Amino acid sequence: MLRKSIPDMEIQTFIREKIGEDVLRVLEIGSGSGYFLRELSEEFPLVSFFGIDPFITEVKKENFHLLPLKAEDIPGIEGWFDMIFSIHSFHHLHNPEVFIKNALEKLSGGGRLIIWDWNRGADTGVPEYYYSINEVRKMVKETDLVEERIENFGDENLFVFRKHRFNVAVATDDGKTIFKGMFGRAGYFYIFQFNGNTYKLKEKRKNPYRDTFQHLKTYDVYSVVNDCSHILTGNIGKKGENRLKELGVHIFKEKSPIEEGLRRILDIFKY
Repeated sequence: MLRKSIPDMEIQTFIREKIGEDVLRVLEIGSGSGYFLRELSEEFPLVSFFGIDPFITEVKKENFHLLPLKAEDIPGIEGWFDMIFSIHSFHHLHNPEVFIKNALEKLSGGGRLIIWDWNRGADTGVPEYYYSINEVRKMVKETDLVEERIENFGDENLFVFRKHRFNVAVATDDGKTIFKGMFGRAGYFYIFQFNGNTYKLKEKRKNPYRDTFQHLKTYDVYSVVNDCSHILTGNIGKKGENRLKELGVHIFKEKSPIEEGLRRILDIFKY
């Protein structure tokens, strides 16, 4: 028999199971006081958790952050997220189409958008409008998000979408091999666009900071490739690596031909 709703504990367990070793940052939409995020931040101390809600006070504590923002305003949060999720909040959004578009822009490559909400016609005792599966599918249809899982549980629906189109910046000097030195000392960055199970060279960019030695140089160098959620380089300083990871940037260290490094990344994201 189909259950009419899912206990909160099961929903939270589902979210927990999606936080793997490769997850750097997670964003909850409509977090309220952030009780669930607090639990997650203690359980996964190496992951940064952010929650937004228009009616909360800003909080910044180690890997736990609350921001007084509307869901449609997430472009104002710096960096990338490996997971953006919403539990029983999607129907509150003033413009869900804008939120989905912005969520796509903030997700890192392979990142997940998870929406768990009431189904159209659910009797919750509150006179609110809830979206059907087809309505949400229509909102997502024109984006680069792909369906990973959509399931109805009577009065509730689960949606899991993934970002399959994303950019990878490759540090190089000759356009053939990955630069073996420090990331910020590479002469060029080749931008490859991954799309599902394929990739192609999109653009070549010169590194104007190759010979500079300013404080916090990593941020300046990354500004050249800040449309890339993933970086492929031979090496990077520990402080610089940590700064980029705090922004949700994934770093792959390889000292090989570019094609070989790209194929390794492709193997990770095939689905």
